Amino acid sequence: MRIRSEVSRTNRIRREYTGADIQEAARRDDEEPPIWAHPAPPLIGRAPELGRLGDLLAAPGPRLVTLCGPAGIGKSALARAAVTARAARGDSAVVALDLADAGTDTAVGSTLAALAGTGPRNADGRQIVLLDNCDPVVDAVADGVLRLLAAAPWTVVVCASRTPLDVYAEHLIPVGPLPTGEDGDAERLFTERVSPYYRHGITGAPERAAVTRICALLDGIPLALEIAAEAIGPLSPGELEGRLRRGEYPARARLRDVPARHRSVGHALSWGESAQREEDITLLKRLSVCESRIDLDTARQLSGIGREEISGGLRRLVHQGLLVSVDNGLGGYSFAMTHMARSHYRRELERDPAALATARARHAGICLAFAERVGRAAPLTPGDRDTHRAAAIAERMPDLRAAVRHLRTAGRYADVLRLLLVMAGPDGPGGTEYAAQLEESAGHAAAHGGPPARGPATAALLTLARLAARTGDPDRAADALRRAIALSGRGDAGLPYQAEEVLAALQDARRAAPGPEPELAPPVLAVPAPVAVPVPVPLVVPEPPPPPAPAPPEAVPAVLPGAGLTPRQHEVALLVAKGLTNRQISRELEISEWTVVNHLRQVMRKLGCPSRVHVARILGQRAG
Repeated sequence: MRIRSEVSRTNRIRREYTGADIQEAARRDDEEPPIWAHPAPPLIGRAPELGRLGDLLAAPGPRLVTLCGPAGIGKSALARAAVTARAARGDSAVVALDLADAGTDTAVGSTLAALAGTGPRNADGRQIVLLDNCDPVVDAVADGVLRLLAAAPWTVVVCASRTPLDVYAEHLIPVGPLPTGEDGDAERLFTERVSPYYRHGITGAPERAAVTRICALLDGIPLALEIAAEAIGPLSPGELEGRLRRGEYPARARLRDVPARHRSVGHALSWGESAQREEDITLLKRLSVCESRIDLDTARQLSGIGREEISGGLRRLVHQGLLVSVDNGLGGYSFAMTHMARSHYRRELERDPAALATARARHAGICLAFAERVGRAAPLTPGDRDTHRAAAIAERMPDLRAAVRHLRTAGRYADVLRLLLVMAGPDGPGGTEYAAQLEESAGHAAAHGGPPARGPATAALLTLARLAARTGDPDRAADALRRAIALSGRGDAGLPYQAEEVLAALQDARRAAPGPEPELAPPVLAVPAPVAVPVPVPLVVPEPPPPPAPAPPEAVPAVLPGAGLTPRQHEVALLVAKGLTNRQISRELEISEWTVVNHLRQVMRKLGCPSRVHVARILGQRAG
């Protein structure tokens, strides 16, 4: 038998056998079988990665292959499966070294140097050295591997490490998450790791749907899936999903032969921190307040450091498998944290309340700046939707919700409204689900926010009125409209432009309702004199334009008969029929573009037209 050496977890040298001696070693009572020959559950999925790694091990050229990826992604299991398959062919001697607790760099270097004096079983064979968990001693491993490859040309090295060795000879294989989705590899692994005593509880359609959502929430990372699956039993899949969404990983006793570093999410991520810079750990904690993708500017504002420094920090974190680079669709990159990393580093951040408050405040400021940018964008023709803006809002929704929670806790209700108005606006995914939040926050802002809060509160009440009118609740719409008029202090002679739309929708709802049409009582003004209200979200509540000067009689075209259009609305309709854009119409009539949009909305409603094209068609037919 050919003897190989292995650095054990207790930093002592232990004997290791070649692949051809696995069965014999397992039968002998006086010898300990090699770590890589220990029984292990079969891999679920990973066929593409296994095939690529097997091809590299069979090819004559590559001599150093490194499997890289985040903590818990399954690098070790994949490497051991590939090496075991190669050893079973009988043409390679295999050495497995677990460096999780390797000790000093000197011990690693001397162990690798000793392997240069050994060789394969036959002249045509190869010696495969598997170096697992290289992260704590990656510098020593890189130096020792280069010396080993130079001294023993028959040797091939396979490393499993979160951090690459960063040498020219290295072939990197990034190990990604398991595919998620119904009956995907992630769901198969989760089900396999649920205790047999409780698997009957995950067979129903609702439970399977919850399992699918859990796997997607955990990013398909095997370690996170295994830890979560072991909590099924006392917790149902639905209850477990709720706990995970709150950033909680239920603690359960794991299997006896699971390494200490895989006992929990915290153990897995803390294990590699000895090789990290303190400033990188601090950056991870600050980035953990983000719920979605992180761009360079967001990272810079959260960290409070310069652009060059933050670029270097992000690069190192991607290199260490703690961040994932994502195509941002604009020719650049964004960055994402796994759910496992975000939960761990957020808990670490919460240990320092002052740092947590600072990070939350900066994150809320970033979200408010985003809302302001969205608010400055020009509105579209009624009924249309800006797909790019809608996509940007949808991507930011998890962060916007988190910022709303923080601002509400801080009592900053005017800022809460600024975010809610974007979320419930025409390009946001919101609507009725935000009605209660709009009403509650508007009340708080009006009562405690002072004059600066009246603008957002008025806008929120108008949005609430519009939502209620569209969903068939005219009483609530009328009440919200009265409150908006009273809060604005302008009376019905100076209504914001949305009020006309709300009134029209309210009248339609009243006409559609059975029974006599109740009257909308005149608004009761809470502020007797007009108040100049700053409007921080112009997308929702711009300052009403001054009334246009009356046109000379000869300049006012005849009103379209039977349509109920005002002279100004008829002018707008005629210019639309000529093919002018909103901006061109505003210049032609010397009115604001907002007013053009409002008039066109009323024209379309009164003529029953779904688009401006239909308006032009109707005017063309009547003109002919």
